[in-house]
Amino acid sequence: MKLLAKISFALVAAGAMLLLAACSINVSDKNKDGKDGKVDIQTPFGSVKVNTDEKSADNGIPVYPGAHLRPKENGDGHTANVNIGGPGFGLKVVAAEYETSDAPEKVKAFYEDKMKSFGDVLVCNGHSGGGSDVRINKGSDEPEKLTCKGTHGDGWEIKAGNSESEHIVSIQPQGSGTRFGTVLVQAHGKEGTL
Repeated sequence: MKLLAKISFALVAAGAMLLLAACSINVSDKNKDGKDGKVDIQTPFGSVKVNTDEKSADNGIPVYPGAHLRPKENGDGHTANVNIGGPGFGLKVVAAEYETSDAPEKVKAFYEDKMKSFGDVLVCNGHSGGGSDVRINKGSDEPEKLTCKGTHGDGWEIKAGNSESEHIVSIQPQGSGTRFGTVLVQAHGKEGTL
């Protein structure tokens, strides 16, 4: 499960398109490892803001008790807060990946309860490959209900919200413990940052 990698690929592709016409690029705030933790790209067509600082990954989903952020791999962390905005659209993704020595079923039970605060809870067997049901709604149509389309493999995805604001917890066995990711994906039809 490379949850952040899958989300990041789509966001980087969109960011690269905006970068081609960039008017300003600002990289700031060194993290504790001395690496840049924030990127802010402003163009006439929109903006991309990325923050990989651990504090920026608060997506409102509670962290399972005793869990810790996954350690960095090849210098890459497992947190991201990405905002993309432009005329007529906006997308926000806030994600973090964690580990715990507790069994996956125990983590699943915790999140089935906690996700109720975001709306109706949908439990999907397997994973959707990092996909989301979120769509940018440019009209006055009502948000759509979430689905389990395209899920495969082991573990679960627990979803709550709708097609404009989706909370996801992706749970996967890891040895005798559990690896899981929490993700908030929001979309809207107005310019700006969510």
